[in-house]
Parts: sequence; C-alpha cells; structure tokens
Amino acid sequence: MARTPRPAPLLADGLPAGHILREAQWIWPGNGTYLVNCFAHFRHDFRLAAVPGKAPFFITADQHYRLWVNGSYVCRGPARGYQKHWPFDEVDLAPFLRAGANWIAVEGYNPGVSTFQYLHQTAAGLLCAGRWGATTVLSGEGWLMRRGPAQREYVARHSLQLNFQEHVDLRADDRAWITARKAPTGWSLERRLYEMSRCAFARPPWEGVEERGIPLLEERTVVPQRVAGSAAGRCAAGWRGWDNVAWPFSAEGRAARWKADGVRWRRTAQWLEVVLPAAGTEGWSAATIDVGGYTWASAEVEVAGAAGGEVVDILHQERLVGERGDLRKPGDGCLIALGNRLTTAPGTCRHDFYQLLGFGVMTLVARGTTRALTVRVRLRTGIYPFAMRGRFACGDAVLDGIEAACARTQRICAGDAYVDTPWREQAQWWGDARVQAANTFHLDGDARLLARGIRSIAGQDGPGGLTYGHAPTIAYNCILPDFALTWILTLRDHWWQTGDASLVRELWPRVERILGYFDSDLARHKSGLLRHDRRLWLFEDWSTLWKGEVPTFLNLWYLHALQQIQPVLAAAGMRREAAAIRRRSDAHARLCLARLWDRKRRRWLAGLDAPKGQESVHDQTLELLNGLVPAAHDGLVRDFLLPFLRGEAVPGPKPSAFWSYYVLAEAGRRGFAEDCLAFIRRHWEPMLATGTTWEDYQWKEDGGGTASHAWTAHPCVHFPQILAGIRQQAAGWAAVSIAPQPIAGLDRAEALVPSPRGDITSRWERRGDAIRLSVSVPKGVKAEIRLGRQRKLLPTGGRLVLEG
Repeated sequence: MARTPRPAPLLADGLPAGHILREAQWIWPGNGTYLVNCFAHFRHDFRLAAVPGKAPFFITADQHYRLWVNGSYVCRGPARGYQKHWPFDEVDLAPFLRAGANWIAVEGYNPGVSTFQYLHQTAAGLLCAGRWGATTVLSGEGWLMRRGPAQREYVARHSLQLNFQEHVDLRADDRAWITARKAPTGWSLERRLYEMSRCAFARPPWEGVEERGIPLLEERTVVPQRVAGSAAGRCAAGWRGWDNVAWPFSAEGRAARWKADGVRWRRTAQWLEVVLPAAGTEGWSAATIDVGGYTWASAEVEVAGAAGGEVVDILHQERLVGERGDLRKPGDGCLIALGNRLTTAPGTCRHDFYQLLGFGVMTLVARGTTRALTVRVRLRTGIYPFAMRGRFACGDAVLDGIEAACARTQRICAGDAYVDTPWREQAQWWGDARVQAANTFHLDGDARLLARGIRSIAGQDGPGGLTYGHAPTIAYNCILPDFALTWILTLRDHWWQTGDASLVRELWPRVERILGYFDSDLARHKSGLLRHDRRLWLFEDWSTLWKGEVPTFLNLWYLHALQQIQPVLAAAGMRREAAAIRRRSDAHARLCLARLWDRKRRRWLAGLDAPKGQESVHDQTLELLNGLVPAAHDGLVRDFLLPFLRGEAVPGPKPSAFWSYYVLAEAGRRGFAEDCLAFIRRHWEPMLATGTTWEDYQWKEDGGGTASHAWTAHPCVHFPQILAGIRQQAAGWAAVSIAPQPIAGLDRAEALVPSPRGDITSRWERRGDAIRLSVSVPKGVKAEIRLGRQRKLLPTGGRLVLEG
C-alpha cells in the first residue's frame, strides 16, 4: 500500500520552505491611514501561455477579500483569525483562467475598528500569490489599487457587534474594473504613497500565516421568493444625509398602511423583480420581500429606469409581521440596524453589497423618485458547506417541522465559525458553540469547525489566563469564567466525536492557564469553593440563577469540566496530568458535598450564601451528570426535572431554551421520552412560524431576541437519541447503543447519524401490536441493540432486524 506523503514541516512564519506566498508583499492603498469602513480595489493583468490542469492560488486579506478572475466571481475569505498567524486560503483558479490575457480583481475590506469577530491592529492588507508554469502572480509591485470611491465611510454600524452599513453612490463606481477586459486608468498612486502601500511578508502585525483549516464558504445564488407587502409615505426630515438608514424607517414603516398587492412584481430564474412606483421628491415607496427562508447572505441589487440620484434603501429583517418586515425600535437588539443604501446612476446600474447579513425578509425603500423604478434583487449566501446527511423523520408534522427548523438554523449559524446568530452578532460564543457542535455531529458529522473554534478561543487571553466568551473580539466585558470551563469541555467533545486526543496535547498549556485562574485568590472563597469574581460576567444561563458570593452552578460546572477531561488525558497518554486532575476533582467534590449539598432535603443548594427556595433545575441536572450522590438521583428527577418538563410548579430558577439542552439530554437518557417530546412540542412548535429556532421560547418585535439562534436547535440531537435510540458509547463512535423509545401517537421513527466510521441508521414502525426495528451499523463499530426486553449484540457492525 502506498504511503501518504507527510506534509512539509512548517517554519516559524507558518509556511513550509519554498512556499510562494513568502515571495509576495502585503499591499493596501494608503497603507494604514484612515481605515474606517475602508473598501479597497485591486487589479492585476497578466498573460498565460496555457491553462494548467490545476492553478493553486494563495490569498488572504486583513480583514476580508472578495475575488474575481476574468470577471467571474470566485470566492470570499479568509476565516476570522489573529494577525500573528493570519489565515490564508488556497483556491484552484484553473476553471477561471484562459490562454492569453487574464486579470484578477479583488475587493478588500477593513473596518478600521475592532468588532465581535475581529481585532484591528491599525493595519490592512492583501496578500496573494500563484505560479503556473512560466507565469508568476505576486501581490506587490505593478498592481493597480485604490480606495473604493463609491462607499461612504462614516455611517452607522449594522449593530454594536458588526461592521458598518454600506452607503454606495453608483455614480462614482460602475464596477467595470471587475468585469472589463481593459485595465482601468487613473488608479496610479503618487510614488511615495505607493511605496508606503507595500510591505514585506511576515512584517508585523502579520508575523506569520496559517492554512484556513476548514472549507471555503458555500456561496450560492438565491432568488427571493415573493413580494409580501407594500406601502408608501413621506420621508422623514434629513433623509438624504442619514448616517443610519434603518432606525428612521422603524417609525416610517410602523406609521404606514401596508397592503399585500400594491406593487407589480415577478420572479425569474435570475432575479426577483419589483416595480416601485414614483413617490415624489420627498416621498418613499416600499416593498417587503419574503426571502423564502432565513439565510446568511449578501444582496445584489440592479435598478433600471433611474434618472440618477434616486435612493434605494435595503433593509434586512428577521420575519414578517403582517405585510411588513419586523421593525425594531432604535436601540433594541444591541443597536441592530441592518440597512444599506444605494444611490443610483442614470439608466441601469447594479451593485453587489459586501457584508454577509442574517435575515428572512428584505424591504426595498425607494426615496425621492419622480418615475417608477424597476428593482431586481438576488442573494449570494455565505455559510459553512455542511453536507447535512443526517436525518430524522417520524411522520408527525410538528416534530418533523421542528427537525427541519433545527437543521436550517444550524446551517445559517455556521460560516467561518459557529456563530450565535447571523443577525445581531455573528460572534463565536463558546457556550453556544458546544451545543452547535452536538447539533452538527448528528446532522453532518464534521468536526473541523469545532477544532478551528477551539484553537480560536484559545488564542485570546483574558484576566488570569481565562478565555473570552467569544473570540476574536473587542468585547472586554465578555469574559465568562463558566465559558472557559465550557472550552475545556469542548476538548472532550472533539475527542469523543473523532477519537483524536491530539488537541488536548497541543493545548494543554492553555488548559493549565485556565485552571491557574481558578486556583487564584480572585477565584477562591475563604471556604475553598469558587467564588463569583464580579469583575467578570458569570453567565451560566439566561435565567435567574443565584449569583451570590459562592454559586453552586459555578462549582459544579468546574467539577464537571475536571471529570470530563480526565479520559481525554488518558487517551492522549498524559497519565501524570490525568492523575493530577483526578486529585483536583476529588478534592473539589468533597468540598462541594460538605458545603453545598443539603443532606436533609437531598438536593443542591443554590449557593453557600443563598436563601432556601433558590435551588435550581440546573444544579440538580449537574448532579445527574457528575454523579456525586447517585442514591438521590431518582428524587431529583421526580422533584425537579419532570415538573420542569411538564410545565408544573418547580422550585427555583428554570433553564432557558439554551440550557434545556442539558436537561433534555439527561431526561432522555433516563427514558422519559414522553415528557421530553411533549416539552419540545410545546415550546418549539411556535418557532415553525419562521422555520428557524429562536433565542428563547418567545420572539417579540419589541426586543432584542433573535429568530435565528442555533443554541436552541438541539432537538435535532434529542430526536435521534430518544425516538430512534442512537447513542454513542465510546470515543470516535467505536461503540454505540440503539434502544428506541416509541411513544404513544407515533407509528414510526427513523434516523441516520453520520459518524466518522460511517452512517448509523435506525428505523422502527408499528405493525399491529408489535414493533419492527431495523438497524445498520458501520463495519468495526460495536453495537448493542435493545427493543423491549430483547437485547442483541453486533460485535463488529452489520445489519439487524428485531420484532417485539
């Protein structure tokens, strides 16, 4: 058998010896001066004797780029990262090249500020290289470049966490520099400024680079579904000079009368076309567009029939409210303001907006028009390319609909990272990411996004060695001690999914720094228990958990992380470290039992200083996970978990839609299928109105909650585990159990879980009074199959049918 060649060793700058990217220069027009909301255009023309079979091209930009070759769009990138080892992409340009004259066009973007996805280092740059035969392309000398002339710099942010709105005047740029065979003229910078716009590879802040490590985004053209409503009105004062085009329309739109059939429109294979009637020099006319499903995308807009100077605002919203999109009040949703503006050139003009936004509805608002405008819209998505081979179905319209909503939400909450929502933040929140990884493992099986995220979170240090709650980020108020523990837990999750313990070996020094914080005086109470460090954000859950001086949740979550990392260390051959963690875990368990466990009432107190009555479902669930007092488990399930799931009175704080993941997982494992499924049906059925899962059980227009939050997409984990009975029993899916829990009212259920070893399937159906179960397990996977009292083993995989 031929051996797979080993990859070349990497040097200190992140590249193997002789890599062509090292020959390129970082370039940016004007270097680091006045970078706020900065768009940069690059063009390079070259000749090619013949098109090679493969044409690898290495490219990156700080912060982003979009790439075209010979006028055809190629891709966007890179993944979010840190300048000390900035990510780069490798793209095969062979399908886009031709013999003879060729050109590369790149649009770069740098916000000039730090955000919830990016840390700005007062520098921006493009770096790219390719060599195909005798032709070499290197960013640097000879490239044309300029600052984008059409984009207004000083405008509102899309939200507190995101980049800026895009206000574009197409009279200043027709985008021909991307599509025209002839190179543009008039771009030459004054020589001194041109020299300032270039710097050598590996010059700080970009001391090195790293491969992306995950696939390029899936970018598909999507034509919106339909026009859902229209309205007209008088523009609010000062509309031509607005910095923020979203907030004023909240009042304009709420005051208007919306109707379902006020404009002409049609949907073609290429566009959704809307005719917006003339509104007058101080009026507006609008059309609400139902995209046809929540997406993460950028919009391309074409306007025909313009005199020039008319304004078209494009607003991105979550869902329909009657015949209009939802209109958040100014300041709600972390200052959410997902709006862009296009000022027309005469005749027909077109623009493809840059930023990827999350939305399910768009509103086109034409302002100052003295003639009707034909506006055409289409979208280009930008999401992680999951195959989504996992499936679940049971024939119940509500449960199957919830499964579809979970799958869609997980798709749109994953791009270059797991994100909480594509709408408000696009931040790699790590408590969310843990649930999203579980979702992914049941829907797709891909662990690469989790691995990249684990390294990404490790890359930004908080006080005392803690991680940030999300990273990269400017959010110094988002350092969550409990999410640092969640990061340790995801090292276990990656090993459990893949069977690969190398990440814990690689990142063990980072774990030690986190544990060092929890040993510090800032983290320890005089009792020896962990205390609430009020400099930081102790999140735990969106709930009313007790957060006094010594919260039980923090102590039990810490213990849980210690317990769960031990088998990973053992698998990694780190026996000394595993023994040390075991000693630490045992000591903390004894301390918790002595000070926080109520022996008389057989439950966990809410905290060392907490009043009675604050005991939570959360803390009792953590007992079921940690197993310190097994004899009390039946009572905790009876007194806390089941009343919570049944909607009955239960003492203390209640888990949110996010943390109910852990409650449902534990209750389902213990056989309470009816209660779990009834709970999911009751709380998730309202979410079918958007076809996505929400941040919490309710969605309100007047508020900040999202209709696109994948931390609530976890029923896609529970359905195959509970109804189809597929449960992982060993790291890397080396062993599984399949024990369905049929419930009254369902006649069948089936699931496919795409494990790293192959697809695992389970299907059962009622046949009279009997149930017929069919399973399929990949070769080499040990499986225990249970149906009622029947128990069968598949020692090395295979197929089996049981009836009972």
